[in-house]
Parts: sequence; structure tokens; C-alpha cells
Amino acid sequence: MKNLYLIASLLASPIIFSKSIVNIENLRYSGELGEFKSVGISLNGSRGNEDRDDYKLNLSFTKNNEDIESLLTFNHSERTKGDALEDKSSFFHGRLLFKSDNLFDYEVYLQSSKNPFQSYKKRDLFGIGLRFNLNEMSKIGLSLLHENEQSLEGINKKTDRVNLYLYKKIKLKNSNFFSASLFYQPSLNEFSSDYKVSALMALNIPLSEKILFEIQVSSALDNDPPDISKKSNHSFTTNFRYVF
Repeated sequence: MKNLYLIASLLASPIIFSKSIVNIENLRYSGELGEFKSVGISLNGSRGNEDRDDYKLNLSFTKNNEDIESLLTFNHSERTKGDALEDKSSFFHGRLLFKSDNLFDYEVYLQSSKNPFQSYKKRDLFGIGLRFNLNEMSKIGLSLLHENEQSLEGINKKTDRVNLYLYKKIKLKNSNFFSASLFYQPSLNEFSSDYKVSALMALNIPLSEKILFEIQVSSALDNDPPDISKKSNHSFTTNFRYVF
């Protein structure tokens, strides 16, 4: 009953639709063996002074065994105003983690996104690095990535970056859990003037064995953003995810 009250209160409040950071860590099922598939959907709308509809669809597939953990996830978002499509964005992420007997594992990943909501046309990256398992609830990742970004004005920028991320999971009552991720990505050539910082916090509320409700808040800072975009972006989203 408390969970239902919390959900109703949040859904009744205004929702800011801005393309949020995809919660990769909660899709990985790190440390668990088997196949995990999920579909997530978020629907937002308004009627009155302005008729607007926004939706986000996420498809994920994870396969983990004793040697390798793999993840594929795809995200598609659209924003409409009246009968017209204002904008749409897409996101793809693939990752392989190779387990070792050391305190760290090896991982490689690639990502491609189109996101006019954050004022860039396309961003592709490829990275390779290490993942440190501090304990079951805390992870640290350190990698090198190559980024190829194209702005809405058609300007291309290629950058090599360090990628440092921290992840923390906190178990709550009734199988609920809170998770937080922090990413820091400075340029190798302009360490102090060209960097990206992003933070994500999520409250996960299982409604059943198969259905999960997620409340997510994220912030992103790009100290050297594409031509017409702002340096910072903040978002609040709610999402239902079905796991099978």
C-alpha cells in the first residue's frame, strides 16, 4: 500500500521530459548467472494549453556465465506536439566483461546515440578498461574511450577520454533498493578544460517478480559542449520495466 501511494504521488506531479542517462548498471545483473531480458516503457503527456505526448521504450538483453558477462540495450524516445513529431532520440549500448581471478575484471564497450534533446546530432564511442569489484554493492570502473561527436550544426569532434565511474547500491525494505552512479570523463589532451560529468540516482520498487517501477533523477555537465547546447542538463523520469 505504501508503494502504491508513493507511485500515485509521483505520477500526479509534473514530469520533466529530457533525455535521461540510461541506467546501465541496473541492467547488467552483475554477479548473477543466466539470461535476463527486459522491456521498459515510460509515457508522459499533457492536455490543455498545450497537447504534448512523450514516450520512451527500452529493450535489454543480458547473458552472464562464469567467464563472460554481456549486455545489449536499446532505447528509443519520441516527443510529439499535437499531431506533429517534434523530435526523437535513440541509444544503443553493448558491453562485454571478461572475468578474472584478480581484484578486477576486463571490459570492452561501444555506444551510439542520437540525441537532439541534449543538442547533439550523434555521439559514438568505443572503450576498453578495468572494472573493480569492491564488494557486492560497490563497483569502480576505469577505462579509455574514443568519442566521435557531431553537433546539430554539423561540427564533428573526436576526443580520447579517460572514463572513471563509481557505482553504489543500497538495499532497502521490501526488496526495494537505491542505486547511484557517477561518471567523470576528461579529455586526455585538455584534461582541465574539456570534461564531462554525469550523475544518476534511481529508486527501484519491485511491484512483482516480473515488474519493476523505477524513479530516476540524473544530471549531466559538459564543460565543452556542442555549439548551441548548454553546459548542464537535468532530468526526472519514471519507468516501468518488465523482466522475463
